[in-house]
Amino acid sequence: MGQAPSLKDWTVRALRIDGDRSTVSDHQGFGPILGRDDRQFTTVQYGVGDIHGMRGLLDNLLGLIEADASASNERATVVFLGDLVNRGPSSRQVLERLIAGPQRSRDRWITLRGNHDQLLLDAVAGKSEAAFRQLMQKGGAETLASYGVGRREASLSRARRAIPSEHLKFIDALPFYFHAGDHLFVHAGIDPRVPLDRQKEAVMMTIREPFLRKSYLLPFTVVHGHVPSANGPVVAPQRIGIDTGAYATGVLTAVALRNGDTPRFLKSIMEPSRAKR
Repeated sequence: MGQAPSLKDWTVRALRIDGDRSTVSDHQGFGPILGRDDRQFTTVQYGVGDIHGMRGLLDNLLGLIEADASASNERATVVFLGDLVNRGPSSRQVLERLIAGPQRSRDRWITLRGNHDQLLLDAVAGKSEAAFRQLMQKGGAETLASYGVGRREASLSRARRAIPSEHLKFIDALPFYFHAGDHLFVHAGIDPRVPLDRQKEAVMMTIREPFLRKSYLLPFTVVHGHVPSANGPVVAPQRIGIDTGAYATGVLTAVALRNGDTPRFLKSIMEPSRAKR
């Protein structure tokens, strides 16, 4: 497996929707990629917070999203905000589910890249011992356990043998943000002082300040994760934070969005006795 590019080498990958057409951008122009043009259905957008290896919560939340969209005869664009892996017990199973895609043919899934996903890629695909040590300090032991690698036998070489190349290629292809209508979906946020097409990938996966204090400067509402809130989703001027710390609280949150409507929240909740303390 070849050397993974460093963050400075990545071209910003982004998705946006124009009406009923999905497009991908490398900031050199837009071209159609996903999906079919099915105009008999209106679309509701759902943002899903940081999953962190919690497959059971994910499955339950996907059921809630499908039921919610079906109740109003709408198709769903579901945007997963990244940090798919680490900390929870089922990172492999989460990736398998996301790779499989939606059960309803009318729906569209878009998965974004978070800093934990990038760290896994840097360590395993990039063959970086330094990144691997950092991975193990940030919940990577649980990720490796989901691939059958115990903590005592964990090593970079063992991880490279255990994690399928399909999973690494999936992460490697993930865009950093998705822009649709009034909403920008991104893992951590963006620097409100910098134009969208000049944002740095590392910033979009890791930023806290000045984004959290100055998001009101932005021309759209940012839907983001990265900053866990045990008290539930955060609605602030021009931003909606939906990381509710699933691996620690047992609560995985999605926000349902239609342009001009008040955001609605769907929650997948684990029994308190099973949530990590």
